[in-house]
Amino acid sequence: MTVEVERRGPRQATLELVLTTAFRLLIDEGAHAITAQRIHQETGVARTTIYRHWPEPADLIRTMFDRAVAGRGIPAFTGDLRADLQIAVDSLVQRFNRRPVRALFGALVEHGRRDSDAGDIAADYVRGLLTPVRQAVDAGIERGELVDGDVDGMVDELSATLFMRHVLLGQQVDDDDARRAVDSFLRRHVVER
Repeated sequence: MTVEVERRGPRQATLELVLTTAFRLLIDEGAHAITAQRIHQETGVARTTIYRHWPEPADLIRTMFDRAVAGRGIPAFTGDLRADLQIAVDSLVQRFNRRPVRALFGALVEHGRRDSDAGDIAADYVRGLLTPVRQAVDAGIERGELVDGDVDGMVDELSATLFMRHVLLGQQVDDDDARRAVDSFLRRHVVER
């Protein structure tokens, strides 16, 4: 269940406080820390208010991830295939380095032990992270610069090494890694003219 958070007044400030606190607890302690009692202890917000908006901890977790996906803008593309792919992959690398993506995935794995909805949440989160990459690939195919093929597979191919290194291996990824990923992808998928 995704809850639409109203955008005005003290009520909004209360809901933002709950979401911010829940996010901190998720990162610092894991999904098991997301309870109405714990959030009440941390914020002073009444448990009835928390339950009214998020009847189950899974609802609050879903809202946090939905907002994380919706809160990102799409970078401005240039119309040049290499430049646009680089912009998209660079935005992914910047996301890795500015946000606790690895910690969020760890929390989702833990959450998955208690709630089968975690897989859907993770899939939606990854789709959101990869939206700029997908748009750059789609545009390249539309312009006839990339071989028309399995877009999902192409997006996965372009981003998989970066995800694996950052999320699974805990390694820092940087601009050079992003450049190598784009170069490797272009060698395999550019339409020969």
